[in-house]
Amino acid sequence: MKTSDQRGLIGSVAAYAAFCSLSLLSRFFLPVFLLVVAIGVAFPLVWAKLTMGWTSIGLTRRNLGQALLWGTGAGLAIMLYILLVANFEEGLSFPPMLGLQLAVGILIWFLVVSPFQEFFFRGWLQPRFQGAMGKWAGLVFTSVCFSLWHFFPPFESTPTSTLPVTSFGGVLTTIAFGIIWGHTLQRTNNIVAPWISHALAGIAVVLTGKMTFIYYTP
Repeated sequence: MKTSDQRGLIGSVAAYAAFCSLSLLSRFFLPVFLLVVAIGVAFPLVWAKLTMGWTSIGLTRRNLGQALLWGTGAGLAIMLYILLVANFEEGLSFPPMLGLQLAVGILIWFLVVSPFQEFFFRGWLQPRFQGAMGKWAGLVFTSVCFSLWHFFPPFESTPTSTLPVTSFGGVLTTIAFGIIWGHTLQRTNNIVAPWISHALAGIAVVLTGKMTFIYYTP
């Protein structure tokens, strides 16, 4: 391993640890999660701007059409999987105020939830792990880190989210999704691909009622 790759690996692990620590803190002080979201977007953008340019995190117009196709295709496939699993396990039932839930959920997933995760994990973290470990090992390691990170923020067992992200099945699922999203980035070199795919997966979660943005008390 090159010295530069070693430094990159150490720095990436340190950044990941700090990201997880802030996310854990947001369990006790919910407003901290806004800081996590801001850092997830701003940190990769600022880092890339000051070093190799935004292209290094996949923020580019290159291969945009290909990225749209890969992102939409992978996203629709994941949406179908989520809906089929929900139907198989509990019977698919849409949440109350579905239209309003979707109107808010689509905006939040496309503009907030998906980009802060994709910019940090796929745009910034994955290239550094790939540089230190190799293309496929780096992809898998990033996906494992992505899955384990879900243990830290307040994603599960809240009034607005019942996602089983910390169950055994949830961990395997998020690892698999992370590999898919990381691979779309590898194929297109454009962050738009995992960005769109992740957002579409989130919309499926809203459809199943596992995550809601309009709190409803019957």
